[in-house]
Amino acid sequence: MAAPARYLDHVERLAAAIAAGELASGTRLPPQRDYADTHGLAISTVTRIYAELARRGLAVGEVGRGTFVRAPAVGAAAAFAQWAPAPGVLEGVDLAFNYPVLPEQTEALRQALRDLAAGGDLSAWLAHTPHDGHLSDRRAAARWLARRDGVAVRPETVVVCAGGQHALDVLQLALCRAGEPVAVEALTYPGWKALAAMRDVPLVALPMTQDGLDPLALDKLCRTHAGRLRVVYTMPTLHNPLGSVMPLARRLALVDVARRHDLLLIEDSAYGFLVADAPPPLRLLAPERTFEVCSLSKPGAPGLRIAYLVAPSEWQPRVHAAMRASVWSAAPLMAQLASRWLNDGTIDGWIARKRAVAAQRQAIARQCLAGLGSTGYAGAFHRLLPVPAPMRCDNVVAALQARGIAVTPVDAFAAPGQPAPSAIRVALGSPGSDAALHAALVQVAEVVSGRGAG
Repeated sequence: MAAPARYLDHVERLAAAIAAGELASGTRLPPQRDYADTHGLAISTVTRIYAELARRGLAVGEVGRGTFVRAPAVGAAAAFAQWAPAPGVLEGVDLAFNYPVLPEQTEALRQALRDLAAGGDLSAWLAHTPHDGHLSDRRAAARWLARRDGVAVRPETVVVCAGGQHALDVLQLALCRAGEPVAVEALTYPGWKALAAMRDVPLVALPMTQDGLDPLALDKLCRTHAGRLRVVYTMPTLHNPLGSVMPLARRLALVDVARRHDLLLIEDSAYGFLVADAPPPLRLLAPERTFEVCSLSKPGAPGLRIAYLVAPSEWQPRVHAAMRASVWSAAPLMAQLASRWLNDGTIDGWIARKRAVAAQRQAIARQCLAGLGSTGYAGAFHRLLPVPAPMRCDNVVAALQARGIAVTPVDAFAAPGQPAPSAIRVALGSPGSDAALHAALVQVAEVVSGRGAG
């Protein structure tokens, strides 16, 4: 393998050529073997060079097509950042993020704040709270989860976190070690990728089928890593971005592998509320080793910044220590607001409405994108749309951005080192009306079909 300095020399030289425009967006980088032969490098070193360019958002690998220079405006890192319309575009439509907020939620917030201000011990919200949250808030979450699953949840296993991303951050602090591999699906959540990159936690990709990650591949991976693999991160119920729901048989097979190799399972249920008849969560199948993250950002509202982390009892001390090291505790005012809505059935009512909205928007998307091969769960807030050759995702994303429409290239979800399908994720939850969504999707179809590119 080349010395680190030599490896970085190649990375910096290619990065400078991209920045100077000498390697334009869409340029295909040489095949790895050709680059290795030209520069006298090992192929593994070239793989590392191209992977670092991809990590910086300067290149993207596409299945069966190679590695390409990517447009700086649509780098993989930008896909997880806040989005704004392109310069000169007065209004935009966000089809990159899902913020499924209902019109009636604003008035519900106003009334809840009035009620909370009028009663109770307000001084408690100005003081430190326990790391896992007030008992009343943990009880509210436990009752809500019990209604969902039909199985009692002990409040002492619940930790109140400051949103789903914070809960994932807590789990990486508590469970993961720098340099120790963590298994993820080949397409995984960009927020988990971002945390792992900051902590030098290598992610190892598991192949997927339409039923989710492959347990046999996980078993093989465990044998390959000989005891170093300890943690698996997965989205079994309404995978983002694929929209798949892992069947019970596949979940049981996954649990069997986890028990044989003593793995810890992290179950991200961000979109799971949209599946009314989902199989039991992994937490019920393997409670001794599963950590489930249930965020209220989608069933409630993203500004609520409350999520519930359910963890095995023996791991609670490390989870509490991670809470103390990160934000100490979730904001008690927001936790109390969330508990109020859980207790009085407000959240359940919103979930019912959002399931109906998601189904309606899926119908609109299927109509607007007909004939383009889009796929998605019938009750999800997103669809996958293939980008046919010779078009490239970067160009499609840039062309839509110029029209004031944001979408996400699927490579933003690709595990490190994994080539991504040539596709974009189209989020359906943020536009304020069905009409606005319809108009934006018509333009998406024009660009992807080649009728309106450029």
